[in-house]
Amino acid sequence: MLKQAPIVPEHLHTGAPSMKSLLCIGLIFFLTVLAESAPACTVIRIHHSGHLIVARNHDWNTGGGLLIVNPRGIEKTAITPIAPAQWTSRYGSVSFAQFGREIPFAGMNEKGLTVDLLQLNDASFPTNANGKPSVNVVQWVQYQLDNSATVDEVIQSLDEVTPMPFIARLEKVHYFITDASGDVAIIEYINGKPIVQHDSTNACALANSTWTASSRARQHGRPNNNSERRFLQACSFANEPLSDTPIEDAMQALDDVAQAHTQWNLVYEPQNLRITFQTRRTPKRRWIDFEDLTFTAGSDVVCIDINAPVEGNVFPHLLSFEREANKMIVDDAFDAIIPPGMIRSTIKEMVLNYGDALEPTLVQ
Repeated sequence: MLKQAPIVPEHLHTGAPSMKSLLCIGLIFFLTVLAESAPACTVIRIHHSGHLIVARNHDWNTGGGLLIVNPRGIEKTAITPIAPAQWTSRYGSVSFAQFGREIPFAGMNEKGLTVDLLQLNDASFPTNANGKPSVNVVQWVQYQLDNSATVDEVIQSLDEVTPMPFIARLEKVHYFITDASGDVAIIEYINGKPIVQHDSTNACALANSTWTASSRARQHGRPNNNSERRFLQACSFANEPLSDTPIEDAMQALDDVAQAHTQWNLVYEPQNLRITFQTRRTPKRRWIDFEDLTFTAGSDVVCIDINAPVEGNVFPHLLSFEREANKMIVDDAFDAIIPPGMIRSTIKEMVLNYGDALEPTLVQ
């Protein structure tokens, strides 16, 4: 398998800008916009009457995306400015990407581990890897899907790999992790340090406030903002008994915490290894069963447009991952937030080339 070269931003200089300088400018511009309109999402873990479900809304200004089936055995190098981690994927997964392959906001692996990223304006990640390998804070989602089977393993990895931003003041997120046993953890970086809420009883939901602020709102029953209001609503759903139609219950809960810019509804079943989803553009209910998928090393990477006009099981509609599929979502995402020009073209090409380099059969 090929390894892609790490992408290391360089300091800007006077005179004619190099391609790397343009890339750095593009990243700064993109991340500035990302911070201003970051995905203010909501996630709920429901564990009741023998049902284990994790339901998540993805709230964003554009709704393009790919469902990508990632096999085991792919060698990777992190997109990160300092000490990029290198690894080979241990577990197959299904991830949901909007800014290109390997940069997902959400997903579940074949062991039933789910990883979801949500905006957190109070987040502050390390700016120094302290001798450890690092991985970009968004790519950290795929890193965990590739390497961890349980919540405990994710927590242990915090001592081994550091999530780092390109631009510390702009990339601000936190994480909601669950596994097939029903275990849950919320991981936040505050003042450069990981704060872990490992509590499968109380850590049942997350929006876009710190766990401390969310808990305070829950204790007093008084939300101070939209995030805390959605968090309280999500907690109430998490503690309600499910009916004999748990997926419908989960989708209804997501509808009730939806916002004007909610684009995707995802419902994971970590024990049944199924993901059900619908989107604003294509509200038809669709699902993917992991038992239909092939995750063995060397298997083709396959995908489907998350807005494809199909219904029911999407397995028969999966297509081999190609550059054009990646380009479709990269164009949808970046064209909406970066003005036309060389900066936009450069950063889009960087993302596309990174996806290509993961699979030798895609390299021309």
